[in-house]
Amino acid sequence: MIKEKHKGYIPIIAILLLLIFGVSLVYYNKGKDTNETTEKTVSTVLDKESITEISIDIEDRDWQWLLDNATEEEFRSCNITINGETFNNVGIRPKGNTSLSQVASDDTTDRYSFKIKFDKYVDGQTYNGIESIVLNNIFQDNTYMKEYISYDLYDFLGVSTPEMSYSNIKVNNEEWGLYLAIEVLDERFLEKNFGTSEGNLYKPETMEIGGGVGGGNPPNGKSDMPAGGPPNRNGNAVLPKGDVPQTNQKVTQSESDETITQNQTAENRNEVQNTTETAQGEAKHNKTAKGGAGQPGGGKQNNGADFVYKDDEVSSYSTVRDSAEFKRTTDEDFKKVINMYKNLNDGTNLEEVLDVEEILKYFSVNTFLVNLDSYSGGMYHNYYLYENNGKCQILPWDLNASFSGHGISDASKAINFPIDNPVTGSLESVPLIGKLLEVDEYKELYNSYLEKISNKYFGNGHYSDLVNKIDNLIGDYVKEDQTAFCTYEEYQSAISEMKTFGEDRTKSVLAQLSGEQPSTTYGNITTTLNLSALGQMSGGGRPENRK
Repeated sequence: MIKEKHKGYIPIIAILLLLIFGVSLVYYNKGKDTNETTEKTVSTVLDKESITEISIDIEDRDWQWLLDNATEEEFRSCNITINGETFNNVGIRPKGNTSLSQVASDDTTDRYSFKIKFDKYVDGQTYNGIESIVLNNIFQDNTYMKEYISYDLYDFLGVSTPEMSYSNIKVNNEEWGLYLAIEVLDERFLEKNFGTSEGNLYKPETMEIGGGVGGGNPPNGKSDMPAGGPPNRNGNAVLPKGDVPQTNQKVTQSESDETITQNQTAENRNEVQNTTETAQGEAKHNKTAKGGAGQPGGGKQNNGADFVYKDDEVSSYSTVRDSAEFKRTTDEDFKKVINMYKNLNDGTNLEEVLDVEEILKYFSVNTFLVNLDSYSGGMYHNYYLYENNGKCQILPWDLNASFSGHGISDASKAINFPIDNPVTGSLESVPLIGKLLEVDEYKELYNSYLEKISNKYFGNGHYSDLVNKIDNLIGDYVKEDQTAFCTYEEYQSAISEMKTFGEDRTKSVLAQLSGEQPSTTYGNITTTLNLSALGQMSGGGRPENRK
């Protein structure tokens, strides 16, 4: 009877088990598909371990127009093939500040940096999720490695960095040169690095046409870098002659939210070139401005880019507010940044409004590499400000002037640059680092990051091995670079000096950390470094003695 009684339940139990299994399988597959889709969306696209092949196909008249009118920074349409994958009707334009103006004024070279915007004319078009990349021209860098290693060091320390890859460029099937392709920060970048695309991203720029040195100087119009001495703490010294390029410069506009005509075809590409580009926050693209370095009209006021609190008015911080990368950013959103400014300058609630650890990591790298074409150097540019839920980070950008490529031409001063006063003016003028270093706990953490950089990246053979690895990757391309700013022999010499910089800067930083050398003024660690060999603009084109 017991067996007969249970026989009737067996089919029912079997059916229930099958139903449960089926439902579980559906949810499993659904979750699996979702994960795979998310992973694909934020997976790495630019491979820094290999050379990316990029071929640009553009009408000859459009290409010539770009070269002849580079400082206009206007887009033209092209087709672009990346490692065999072709994208049609893509926007391309020259970009840059110093590099743009100096190449434009040099009749021996057309080696501009470029911005590639995949969705400029075709709404929603991306390069495997990436909306825009920049092709950096390796300006003032005979090593070809300054920016690459700088981003790699930030990544080593855990600071979020854009994807990058050395890229061999061809234009209309002709060799153009070896560039560094870098992902432009956008919502995809936020999603990949922070797990959300929420928040607000700003890219303040204090340089305009004619900006020169004056564009990044304090309101009194005087530079802070001393002539032959330690950093001037009063902000009154004049930069030594020749230490910073005295050139006309131009602001780089945020383009995430341009007003453009979409879905244009290749046939009518030439009819839509002169579309109006309007940056978020009613910031208009400046086409003309005159003024020499340090002269009136030479540069924008920093208006918030220095993180100095003025008042609660959004208009008081127009340089930052107008640089918002997303249309969704409102004045109400920006008030969170103003709240951060106020707390930072008051020294209150710092960990509520700032990702303190991330910011200290950022400045430890910036200090070690002596990158003064930055917030620390009184230029108050070449960084992104990311705010989410009222908490802010600073993210690195435009690092070609690291390894003391800007502001200091004396090798001894580059090597002995003080780690606890790593600015060109007073610490009061740069509260994002100055206020944090006032807190003993934060200063100790900052110094621990410098120690980690010294011992784990530069001092254990890793850095030298990395330089050799990069040389093995790009050396042959540099040798054949048709538009290089240097000869192959100068490249080889620069690699040797690059290693010397790493060795001697490590000695100096460790000596400062131990108290053997001063950390608020320049020390006296000796060096044989030939700083100028690392790279300065000396004309372009292919030198006659290239091989």
